Amino acid sequence: MSRQIQIRRGTSVEHENFTGAIGEITMDTTNKTLRVHDGETVGGTVLAKKSEIPSDIMTADYVIETWRSTDGSSWYRKYKSGWVEQGGKHVAQKGNNQITLPVCMATVDYFTNFTAIVESSDSRIVQKLSTSTQFRLDFICNNAFNVLWMVIGKGQ
Repeated sequence: MSRQIQIRRGTSVEHENFTGAIGEITMDTTNKTLRVHDGETVGGTVLAKKSEIPSDIMTADYVIETWRSTDGSSWYRKYKSGWVEQGGKHVAQKGNNQITLPVCMATVDYFTNFTAIVESSDSRIVQKLSTSTQFRLDFICNNAFNVLWMVIGKGQ
């Protein structure tokens, strides 16, 4: 013979005055929903019914891959739509500096953002190369300094 499991149940009013044990699941017989309890929250957390979930949720974009370099100097996030966010920290030297992107962009029509961490204001930044894998930083500075960079756009 099979076994039957029955979880505790009660009306919405009864739930509003009830604090369930950690991990306890109860049924709200008024609204025909389940509630998950944490041992602290009166009434627990109501779980959504399928009819309460927005129909466009399946078209929402979401992260499918992330990466961070072992030294923490660069990272990226790839989305289902092909969108890519990537960035990092670059120790810039006087003259031309070139950063190779961890993820190749689809075109050179991507957005770049740079923050130079310098004590003097004599730095000038930004010129994209004509490739979708690298960009060049051009600036004038007497000393090496850190540049925080970020690139956003459609990846390959």
